[in-house]
Amino acid sequence: MLDHWRARVGWIHPRVNSDIEVYDFYKAAPEDVVLVVTHLEVVDSAKREEVEASLKLLERAVERLHFSKVDSIMKNGAPVHLHHGVEGHRNILARLRAASKVPISTSSQALADAFHELGARKILVISSWRSESGHLSTNLINYFKSENIEVSAVEGIGAQLQSFEKIQMTPATIYSNVVTAARKHPEVDAIYVQSGTMATVGLLERMEQVTGKPIVSSNSANIWGSFKPLGIRVGNGYGKLLGRL
Repeated sequence: MLDHWRARVGWIHPRVNSDIEVYDFYKAAPEDVVLVVTHLEVVDSAKREEVEASLKLLERAVERLHFSKVDSIMKNGAPVHLHHGVEGHRNILARLRAASKVPISTSSQALADAFHELGARKILVISSWRSESGHLSTNLINYFKSENIEVSAVEGIGAQLQSFEKIQMTPATIYSNVVTAARKHPEVDAIYVQSGTMATVGLLERMEQVTGKPIVSSNSANIWGSFKPLGIRVGNGYGKLLGRL
């Protein structure tokens, strides 16, 4: 029986609901670590007005997590914090750090830090963004470039689905798509599976064994970036990145 909680991890989630992200978190988290989620206002990340509205809520979200006594904070959702590109991300990260009393980062910063940790310079991005969200892919590629990471190729997965539809994508479908895409690009150092709305954490180890490449998903990067400053270990079974904690 637990007699104390080791840590409370705060996530600022862009969408109005949380589901798969929470599922993946508790796949890997030790039993004495709790996830606390607060939300912004994004229903459809392709709608700029929703993203702009959410950008105004960042400090309020940090304050809400402070009420819950969290030990670290991760701002998830590249469509929000990369909305205004690389410089916009710097400004948002500065805003978050000025507002926070605990270690805080964004999912994009955690992702770049994760690939640096793995020594990966050339990556394959498996993206779920729709065609009308092309600016998001451009912003992500430019952000990686600013971090000395080259996106060698982009492959689509569920590319015509909205977030509330992607949550229904099964692990078997995700596994098949990632392995097929990886075989097309043997030249890359690592693979990024984009979207926290896809259940990936339980698949990472098997996909790495088949592809021979380190694979980082949105959720594994967020877990890694949340746990690392707190010294929380995950152990084996959830991919090379989380195994390094």
